[in-house]
Amino acid sequence: MKTYYIWIATFEENDFEQYWDNEPYENELKLFKEGLGAKPDISLKCGFCRETGLEELDEKDFWFCFRDSLCNVRELAKDYISDLDEFEMGCNEKGILEGNVIWGVSVKDFPDLDPKVCSMHYIDKFEV
Repeated sequence: MKTYYIWIATFEENDFEQYWDNEPYENELKLFKEGLGAKPDISLKCGFCRETGLEELDEKDFWFCFRDSLCNVRELAKDYISDLDEFEMGCNEKGILEGNVIWGVSVKDFPDLDPKVCSMHYIDKFEV
């Protein structure tokens, strides 16, 4: 098991795709590192990376689930979080009862990340 920062949010599908897709920035960053282009503008970063100050996200560093409609937090987390009771309590304490996106980022890969700067609702660190 690994420990992840966990967020819950509500997004329209297109908005969420734009929020997490960092590929345009990473492509430009690769060219820059190879001396084939200018340093990419921060506006190319995905919303998550802009908010948290991250440069790159590797697919091994995060996971997410997008659902077409809202569901309660327990249902949203059931395939990911090992202790659903603890997770649901943490969400309830923050007044988060439902969402359509759950997002996890590896604590090991980003130990200095401040998860509270993100516009999604940060729940806590959980084992996945």
